[in-house]
Amino acid sequence: MSQELSAPELAGIAGHLMAAKMFSLAACVMLLYDIFITMADEVEQIWSRSFTPMTVLWFLNRYLSPLGYIVIITSFHQPWSKEVCNRYVLYPEALKVVTSFTIGVIFILRLFAIYSRSKSIAALGCLALAAELGIKIWSFTDGTSLDLPPGIVGCILVGRNPNRFVFTWVAELAFDSIMFFTTLYRVVHYNRIRHGSARNLLDLILRDGVVYFGVIFVANLLTVLMFLLAPADIKAINASFSTLITSLMVSRLILNLRGAVDHSIYVESVHEMYGTSFIPYQGEPESPNSKTLFGIRQELSAIRRA
Repeated sequence: MSQELSAPELAGIAGHLMAAKMFSLAACVMLLYDIFITMADEVEQIWSRSFTPMTVLWFLNRYLSPLGYIVIITSFHQPWSKEVCNRYVLYPEALKVVTSFTIGVIFILRLFAIYSRSKSIAALGCLALAAELGIKIWSFTDGTSLDLPPGIVGCILVGRNPNRFVFTWVAELAFDSIMFFTTLYRVVHYNRIRHGSARNLLDLILRDGVVYFGVIFVANLLTVLMFLLAPADIKAINASFSTLITSLMVSRLILNLRGAVDHSIYVESVHEMYGTSFIPYQGEPESPNSKTLFGIRQELSAIRRA
C-alpha cells in the first residue's frame, strides 16, 4: 500500500484479516469433522463396493477440497513477497475449477439418471457446466493477491476488479439453479404417476436437493455480496466456506441416497453409481437386460449384498 495508514486503520485491517483467516480455518475444520463422523457410512457405502468412475468422483469431491485448503490456510500466514504470492494465487484458482468440474459432473450424472439416461438432458448439463467453468476461468484471470500494509502477512486471492471476480460465484448460482429446477420438474412429474417406496426415494431426492440448493444458494449469494460491498481486506472472507460447504453437501447427498437404498427403500430403477439403476419415463418399457451407466442392471437385493 502506497498511502500511510493510521494506527486505527491498521488495527482494523489486522482485525478483518484475522477474522477471515479464522473463518476459513473453521470452515476447513467443519469439513474435516464431517468426514470423521461419516467415515463409517463412507466405508460401507463407497469403499466396500465395486470400484467405478463414481468412486473417483467421490474421492475428488471428498478429499481434494480439504487437502487443498490446508495449503491455502497455511498461505494465509506466510510472509511471502508480492511476486511469490501472485504466482501462488493460481493454485486456489485451479483448485476451484477442478472442484467445480467434479461437482458438476456428479450432478449431471444424477440428472442423467432421473431423466432415464436422456442425452438431451446430459447435453444441457454439459453445456451449463462448460459455461460455468468458462466464466470461472475468465473471472480468475483477474485474480491477484491482496495488497497488505507492512507488518501484516498473508497471501489471499482477490480480484483486481471485484465486479468481474464475483462472476465465479454468480456462475455457480446459475449452474446450481439449472440443476435444481430440472430435478424439481422431473421429481414432481414422476411423483404424480408413482406411489409407494419408489415415490419415497424420489421424495428423498427432492428433499436433499432442496436442502442442498438452499444452503449453497445462501452461501454463494453471501460471497457475491461480500465481494461487491465489503472492504477490500474482508471481501474473500466467505469464499472458503462456500467452497467447502458445497463439497460437504454433495457428499451428504450421495451418502443419503445410497443409505436409503440399503434401508430397503425400493425404487424401480436409479443409476448403479448410487446403488440402483435408472428411472424410466412414464410408459417407457423396461428390459431386464437394460444397462446402467457403469454396468449391467442388478436387482436391488443383489446390490445390497454387494
